[in-house]
Formats: sequence, C-alpha cells, structure tokens
Amino acid sequence: MFNFKLQSILNVRKTQEDKLLQEFSEKQKDLRKEHEHLKLIQQEKKLLIDELRNVQGKTVNVTEIAMNTEGIKRHQKSETLQKEQVREAQKKMEEKREALFEAIKRRKTMETLKSKQFELHQSEANLLERTAIDEMAIVRHNRREQE
Repeated sequence: MFNFKLQSILNVRKTQEDKLLQEFSEKQKDLRKEHEHLKLIQQEKKLLIDELRNVQGKTVNVTEIAMNTEGIKRHQKSETLQKEQVREAQKKMEEKREALFEAIKRRKTMETLKSKQFELHQSEANLLERTAIDEMAIVRHNRREQE
C-alpha cells in the first residue's frame, strides 16, 4: 500500500490554490463591474455631448447650455476617477493571478514528487514480487531435483 508522507502538505497546497482561485474570480468580477461602470459614465457623457451638439442653431436658454456643460465636466471627472478604479482593480486582479500561478506551481511540484515516489514504490513492489516468484521457482526446482 502506497502512503505519500507529504500528503497533508499536498492537501494544504490544494486548499490554498482553491482559495486563491476563488479570490482571483472575485477580482475578475470586480474588474468587470468597474469596466461596466466606466462604460455607463462614458455613455452618459456622450449623451450630454450629443445633446449639446443638437442645440446648435436652435434658440436655447443659456442656463440649459451651462447645466449641460457642467454635467459634461462632472462626467469627465467621474470618468477619470473611474479609470483609476479600473486600473486599481486590474492591478489587484493581476496580483491574485500571480499568486494563483505560484500556488499552482507549488501544488504541481508536490504532485510530481508524489508521482515519482509512487513509481518508485511500484518498482520496488514489482522487484519484491519478482524476487518472491524467483525464489518459489528455485524451491520448486530443488524439490523436483531431490525427487
């Protein structure tokens, strides 16, 4: 029966990998949300700009234009801040990705070690089995010669 002495370490590494995978997935989801929010801000800003363009050549109240312009400025500030949020979310996701890849490497190293130890165990077991079979054949041969 094969018993990997470092199985508990392998189990811990698998658990760590699963945890990091979940955290990475959460960071991806956060990044998507930040991108969606940025797109929404950009769409709203575009609508305000289009609205301002449509006003050209029409008689419009100056306060309407001023309000529209102020709204565009607010959206530009929001867009700048949101772009920073997106960059931050991207950075956090990349950090989790790197940590996940490192955890995968550590787990695979342990699994490779386990595999090599299992192969060694199998070859030793096969050697013992062949030795036992050879000894039985020798004993049978000696009995036949004594008869």
